Formats: sequence, structure tokens, C-alpha cells
Amino acid sequence: MTLREDAVVAVKAEEVPAGELATAHVRVTQAPSEPKEAAPSMRGKGQRLAALDGLRFLAAVAVVVFHFTGQTPDTMEHIWGRPYQAIFPDSHRYLAFGRLGVDLFFLISGFVICMSAWGRSPRDFFISRVTRLYPMYWIGVLVSAAVIYLFDTPMGHPNPRVVFANLTMLQKPLGVDNLDSVYWTLWPELCFYLTFSVVVWKGLTYTRVAVFAGIWTVAAVLAPAADLPLLTVLVNPVSAPFFIAGMAFYLMYRFRATPLLWGIVLMSWLLAMHFILTPHGGRLDWDTWHPWRGWLVLTITGFFALIAAIALGWTSRIQWRWLSVAGTMTFPLYLLHDVIGLTVAHHFGDRMDPRLLVVSTVAALVLLAYVVHRLVERPIAKYMRRWLNSASFGLEAPAVRRG
Repeated sequence: MTLREDAVVAVKAEEVPAGELATAHVRVTQAPSEPKEAAPSMRGKGQRLAALDGLRFLAAVAVVVFHFTGQTPDTMEHIWGRPYQAIFPDSHRYLAFGRLGVDLFFLISGFVICMSAWGRSPRDFFISRVTRLYPMYWIGVLVSAAVIYLFDTPMGHPNPRVVFANLTMLQKPLGVDNLDSVYWTLWPELCFYLTFSVVVWKGLTYTRVAVFAGIWTVAAVLAPAADLPLLTVLVNPVSAPFFIAGMAFYLMYRFRATPLLWGIVLMSWLLAMHFILTPHGGRLDWDTWHPWRGWLVLTITGFFALIAAIALGWTSRIQWRWLSVAGTMTFPLYLLHDVIGLTVAHHFGDRMDPRLLVVSTVAALVLLAYVVHRLVERPIAKYMRRWLNSASFGLEAPAVRRG
């Protein structure tokens, strides 16, 4: 399973992160009587939404722990070499819910991408997304490939062409397997960026984002019903409700809560419940994991409630710097943990206490994520951003070099 991301400062356009990991924009202090554009207040300038950083870090840790301790019985036995009942007999049923951290990622991403794109040109939006996603993603693919081909891992040894296809981040439409199972979440993110860029091109306003959310909701419902595979792949019905709700929550944060926005959130919540509880073709594989449905409803509802609290300003006093630092580690941790961690569990699972191994491995991966972000990802992204900012995006040919 998968997700996504981090950043450093809030207002600098070039450093606004992607996906779940983005910087906090400013909050409008005076809500207009009608939700129209308002000048942002200086009170929030330069700040991050620390609560959002903390949430996405917790979501990442939940996914990490799930991959090590809560996967399906067959997968657990393949990784650890023995049944999960002999390793995590009591906690497995609870840790399995960590897979839902991805849905929280998507909620945060809808909020964050809408926030980070506000007031930007299509060019700026494109550069910010490319430089936020691809540098760390390429690092993740290359590190995972090195581990897979150099060590005995539970992932086997896929054809090298899988690596090349994965480096494009387009393996889903290419019909190629993900080198690492967590990469599946990146395709819904890319589709969100692609379709949302149309609104960015027109200029983000309250009305345009709300209309976009409505159109996406209708498309997510009709595409599978009309048996339109291409449109279904593009709109990602099972993920769409979370992105859409995230956008609506950001509009609440920037302007004010309105009946229209609450209606969008309610419809998104209902669709999320539908796709979570659908036996076949939904978000979960009920043949391999069938928890009590009430816990699923409570968990997803809790995610919506947490983002609603941020949107309504109830968490504005949470400004702990360490949460923002944790947020910068989310995307590297998400991309690096699976292949490395499962390989460690595969080799050392019978040599030490599994619980101690999981705790120490997670701690080491968090440290690795921080180091990679600071020393590798950020310098590459900075250079790439500078290079793209100096490039021409027009269709005209560059000037002929003389001499």
C-alpha cells in the first residue's frame, strides 16, 4: 500500500510541497457575507499548518506499521516466515487498520493542493508539482531497485523494464506492475494534478473550485456505471471522494463554511462509505480482510472530522515546530519504508523479538527519511526548480547558439 510528502517553508512558492505534504497558506480572518475572494490576512504568513503536518506524519507511520505487522495472513507468512498468530496474535487485527492511512493522505492532499495552487500560474503549479514529487520518487525507485536486485527480498526480481516504466510514474496506464506496492497511490495524485490544472489555468476562485468538485463527483459516479474505462482510470472513483472533500474543507478554511461546502463534504463522505464497504470493486479486498464494518465507518468519519477541525480553525493554536519537521519526513518515509523494511523483517524476523525489530526498524527509517530529505531530495529539488524556472515553456524554438 501507499503515500506521500513534505516541505520546509510556507509562503515561498518554490518550496510549497505536494500531495499530503504542503505548507499552510494564510487564513482569511474576516469571512465575507458571501464566499467571494478576500485578501488573505498577514497573520498566517510564513506559517505552516502544524496540525496538518502532524496528521500526515501519523498517517505515514500508520501505513508503515501496517506493512510490517497488519497485512493479510498469507503476506505476513511470506514476509516473516511464520503465521501472524505466532508474531502479533493480539495486535494484528488492530494494526491492519493502518492501511486506511492512505485515505487520510488523499483528504489532506485535496486540502493542500488547493491551498498551494491558489494564486499561482499554471507554469508555477506545474513546476511546484514536478519538483515536489519526482526527485524523491526517483530516489525511492532507485533505492528500492538496488535493494531488490542486490538482496534476497520478499519482492522477487522483476524484469528490469519494470524499473524504467516506474521511473515515469506512469506504470498504471502502461499496464506495468508497481516496483513497490506503495506506488499505487501516486497515480490518483497525478490524475488530480492533471485535472485540477485546468482550474488553475482558468484561475482559482471559490466558485470554480466548487464547480470542479461537483463535476468530479458526478464523473466518479457515472464513469464506472457507463463502463468508460479511460474516464474511470482518470477520475479514480474510489479515491475521488477524499480529494473532493479535502478541497471543500480548504474552501471552508480560506473563506467560511457554507451549506454548499457542507453538502459537498456530506456527498463525499457518503461515496467514501460506499466504496469502503463495497465487497468487490471498492476500496478494500473483502476476500483478504473483512473487519467489522462499524470500525471502518468510525475510522473514515474520524478522518473527515479531523480535517474539518483544521478547516474550521479549531487547531490554529497548534504551532509546535517539531510537527512541521515531522511533516518534511512523510514523503521520504512513505517511499523508502516498504522494500527496505520488509527485507529487514524477512532476514531478521526469526533472530530477534518481532516487536523490537519493528520499533527499531521504524525509528531507523524515520531517521533515514530525514537524512535523505535534507541531504539528497531537497538539493535536487532546488536545482531542478531553478532549472525549470529558467526554461521556456512556449512552443517556439530556443535561440540558435552561435559560434
